[in-house]
Amino acid sequence: MSLSSSLFTGTSGLTNMGNAMQVVGNNISNVNTVGFKKGRSTFADTLSQSVATQSGTDQVGRGMSIGAVDQSFDTGSFESTGNSTDLSIGGDGFFVVRQSNSENNFYTRAGNFHFDKSGQLVNPESYLVQGWALDEDTGEDIGAINDIVLNAFTSSPKQSSTVSMITNLDSDAESQTVVLSNSWDSGETTYMDSTNYEYQSVVKVYDALGSTHDVTVYYDKKTGTDWEYVVTCDPSEDNRNLVESTDSKGLLARGTISFSESSGDILKVTMEEFTGRIGNVQANGVNNEDAINFEIDNVERMALDGYGFEFEFDGTQWDFATEGLPAAYANAQILYSDDQTINLTLDNTLDLESDLRIKLDQPAVATDSFGFDINDPSGLHIQGIEGTTYLGDTANDNTTLEINAPETMTHDVSGVKIVWNPTTETWSWSDPGAAEDADSLVAAASILTSSTTAISETGNWDDDITFPDYSSMTLASSKISVVYDGFEWDWNASMKEADLTDESFMGIAPDPTPNIDITGVTGGVKQDEGDYKLTFNSVTSTWSATLDTFAFAGPVAGDGDSVTLTFASGATVKYEFLSTLTSTATISFEIDPSPPMEYSDAIIIAGTGADLGISFSGDSSADMLVAMNALMVGGDTFIFDVTPEEKPPKAYSTATLKGDKDKVVIDLDGSGNDDDKEDIVFRFADSLKFGPSTDSIADRSEITFDILGSTAWREQSVDEIDKTGYFAFNTDFLGGEFGSTEFSIELDIGTRYDGINFINDSLSSTQYARSSNTVYQDADGYSAGDLQGVDVASDGIMTGVYSNGQLIPLFRVGLAKFLNNNGLSNSGGNLFSETRDSGSAITNKPGENGLGTISPNSLEMSNVDISEEFVKMITTQRGFQANSKTITTVDEMMQTVINMK
Repeated sequence: MSLSSSLFTGTSGLTNMGNAMQVVGNNISNVNTVGFKKGRSTFADTLSQSVATQSGTDQVGRGMSIGAVDQSFDTGSFESTGNSTDLSIGGDGFFVVRQSNSENNFYTRAGNFHFDKSGQLVNPESYLVQGWALDEDTGEDIGAINDIVLNAFTSSPKQSSTVSMITNLDSDAESQTVVLSNSWDSGETTYMDSTNYEYQSVVKVYDALGSTHDVTVYYDKKTGTDWEYVVTCDPSEDNRNLVESTDSKGLLARGTISFSESSGDILKVTMEEFTGRIGNVQANGVNNEDAINFEIDNVERMALDGYGFEFEFDGTQWDFATEGLPAAYANAQILYSDDQTINLTLDNTLDLESDLRIKLDQPAVATDSFGFDINDPSGLHIQGIEGTTYLGDTANDNTTLEINAPETMTHDVSGVKIVWNPTTETWSWSDPGAAEDADSLVAAASILTSSTTAISETGNWDDDITFPDYSSMTLASSKISVVYDGFEWDWNASMKEADLTDESFMGIAPDPTPNIDITGVTGGVKQDEGDYKLTFNSVTSTWSATLDTFAFAGPVAGDGDSVTLTFASGATVKYEFLSTLTSTATISFEIDPSPPMEYSDAIIIAGTGADLGISFSGDSSADMLVAMNALMVGGDTFIFDVTPEEKPPKAYSTATLKGDKDKVVIDLDGSGNDDDKEDIVFRFADSLKFGPSTDSIADRSEITFDILGSTAWREQSVDEIDKTGYFAFNTDFLGGEFGSTEFSIELDIGTRYDGINFINDSLSSTQYARSSNTVYQDADGYSAGDLQGVDVASDGIMTGVYSNGQLIPLFRVGLAKFLNNNGLSNSGGNLFSETRDSGSAITNKPGENGLGTISPNSLEMSNVDISEEFVKMITTQRGFQANSKTITTVDEMMQTVINMK
């Protein structure tokens, strides 16, 4: 090997030591560079030169070179900055940034990012940070990784969709009103008087424009473990078209909550939606009930109930179905129709302007049909009972009313009467207006004659009896008997207490209750009529009787303690005295045949011998007229039964009635199954008279009432809530046409329907024996807000913090990793780019697939250790000096060779 080769060997050491010093210097210069990864140089010897030696061929080194300059990707220390967009990575991975106006992606550990004026999240060199946009409702990623850009710095308002209201309702509370929803009146200053409910709770909800509105829920106990509630809003904010100009504005829904008697937890929930002036919508075809929308143009034309509108589509236009017009709107006319529209005038005699418009969501097809009711706006929401009167044992505050199923009250009915028969211990209807044939009110009509010439009875008595007014003939009464004395008709029933009048006593203190034995028989004369006087002879202790008007036949017996008189009919009257008589005494009274007990006010209207008129109500007009087939003679008697139809009112033809001495129950819809509610219940604090010892007439009891009905309530079935598990009510605060701005709000009281049962949450409404209170309440939705800041979580989710209090997920910062980090190419600016050696970038969410997590409000500093670099600097410097000695030594050797010449 020549001396020159030795010179170059030393030179390689000098050169590469200088390069190593450059690596050290670069590390030291970037000791404070964010995200910098230090470099490390390693040396390698060069290819050796073969030389001949005495022992053979050997190798002589030719110097050294830089074997590699690689980087250490150890995590540097974190520095807190307080800036929410300063991000660092705890673990493996790189932030992904894109060069503006280019598709080139770069990778960095330097997370000193900020939003520029365009809302782009960028690094100091304006490279755009990459990530995923998020769904603001679910927080799920949307689409592929892309630029993180804030397009809007305000939060749009969101209307409410769920209200949570968890309450405890006092189990010791008492019912404040029969039907809670009936107490609502938007025309009053106080819409719901505090005396009509047990508890109320208020929550704020948001409409689509972000305005807030109060929703109030009122609660009242019904019975035992059942409560009712109504959902309301401020009437002035209720812009539903179908409740305009009514006292029902603000009334949204109602329902019931049933609690367990043992645990106080919820067992069942129901809800009815308040639909307004249009009710009972039914559809058959392409559009269901919810797809039929109504818009009232003239509320004044809808002042009456109109049940039973029906429409049919022939493929081109709509028309009324057969009998599809209610009587109250017989002049209604369709002005225009197509497969999705109907314009209707409700009275074509006034004008041909549209009063009601109907719009369908889907085009109708031939044979489609639908129907609905119009409800009188007066008391639109009322379903209940009023005008109640009690007779007999039901009176004097002995009766309380319960209405457990107001939804069954769909029609108005006046004068419904139910009657208690104490002998048979049964309740019956009394509604002659329900009779299809009024003649059926009288049965078993017959003539008993006292003459030797038989009266012709070949006529059909049903045909000979007419009823100018049968509204008073409400009670069944058997064997009503009237007798003709040759001059006029008079009552002829067996003697009863009401027949004894004008009593007077001289020298006697009688028992105040004479005992009249009603065992007489009807005959061919006016039974026992006349004025009677009974005289006591104190000497003989006997009684005698005189009859002022007619001859009297019948024994009188008694003593100083009592007297009994037997009448011609066989009836008896007995007087008992408080003390034994010792002197002459007299008893005077009159026997005047009276009408049947069922019709104590009835009178006989004067007529000829061939005619008979009876007023059962006691006025001067005959309710029943009988045309006799022959002229009556004295002693002829007419006997008949009054048999009113024991049917429920026509509007409730399937209603059933059952009860006993303690309560009577009306099932208005007649469903009659085991789970059916007791729709109307009258309960009696003191049991009604009952049993064979009672006078079935005198001791009867009656209840008369009016039913106020409406079809403006629509019951929601559990099938409708299978998807969400919660009942929902509709409201409209903006008043869009055809209900376009209506929206639905679910009511969560802490229980959810799972398709079979109601399952209670860990926090749910209860019925405990403590004061009613609100445990928790909330509503989703919010108003518009301005972006006030951004928070970044460890999983990279970037959440916007808005002035309306909302935290909305905006983006997720993306991370990338490589199979070979040392294969990355340094691109300056703390950036790396991928190469063939590094492999392709693998992007994913922070914390997944081996990637590190995000640490916000901090930056990763350089991983350069300054002390370590100084040691490397010293060793590199000494190596450089040693190599320089090699060169100077070789230089001296070459000088010696030159000097040899």
